[in-house]
Amino acid sequence: MEGIAIQLDAVRKKYHNNTALDGITVNLHENCIIGLIGANGSGKTTLMKICAGLEEKSSGKVLVCGADITKDICASEEVIYSMHDLPVGKLYRISELLKFYNTAYPHFDLAFCKKMLEIFGISLKKTCRTLSQGQKSLVHFSCATATRCRVTLLDEPFIGIDIVNRELVYEILLRDFMEHPRAIIISSHNLSEIEGILSEMLLLHHGRIVFYQEMDAVREMLFRADGSREEIQGFIEGKETVCAREKEIGSYAVFRGSVTGEAAQEAKAAGLTVSAVSPEDVSIYLTMPEKGKELESLWKD
Repeated sequence: MEGIAIQLDAVRKKYHNNTALDGITVNLHENCIIGLIGANGSGKTTLMKICAGLEEKSSGKVLVCGADITKDICASEEVIYSMHDLPVGKLYRISELLKFYNTAYPHFDLAFCKKMLEIFGISLKKTCRTLSQGQKSLVHFSCATATRCRVTLLDEPFIGIDIVNRELVYEILLRDFMEHPRAIIISSHNLSEIEGILSEMLLLHHGRIVFYQEMDAVREMLFRADGSREEIQGFIEGKETVCAREKEIGSYAVFRGSVTGEAAQEAKAAGLTVSAVSPEDVSIYLTMPEKGKELESLWKD
């Protein structure tokens, strides 16, 4: 890693009686594409807005590009926060929106942005209110990408975009990152789709960090063992499990460690079927280990 893009030290954010962020401490690397993952209400949007200077933290310290962007104008020009539906004037034409970005961001590549919108089939003469949700997402993505800011925060940027254009978006994002390295942080519910372009992953749960790891490490974080109810019960006895589902059919348990590690080999020797756990499933198992047990109550008197 070449350096740090965002430094957060004991950052907290409270809304009345609700704690959105509960002591976040992490250094996010520059020149990486980072997936910010978590369920609704985990604090993703709040964290991004605080990093962009759009939301005031309750306590703690935040440095972006080594500066407090709420006080440093030069640093604030190096940060862009974008989402699928920004509150821009509905009567503005797309061409007018591009003029704003061209004025506000010193590295904005106007020609590049226009080419992207042409590829997506979006006319600069259209007004914001006439756009579909997918088109709005594409416009905001194109503008944010073209800013070439050192810190690019994309909050659920792909909502409403059809599968063909999503593939184009992922290709454009990765290629432009390679041409112009910077910190790109993406909050998305489609982790399985964007996993291939991510360098690192930050998992939030109830306003706290579960982990911040390189994607290769996430892929080696957990393994799953499947078998009969009796086999699972016999193997997990005395072992620390991430979660387990012991049913008449389809019992399994999830453990920490690589699918090629010692614990996984023991599971194989015990007759269990061992498999790797995808990053998307890692986020599920580590944040919702008891949900399966709760579901059983639906069918009990």
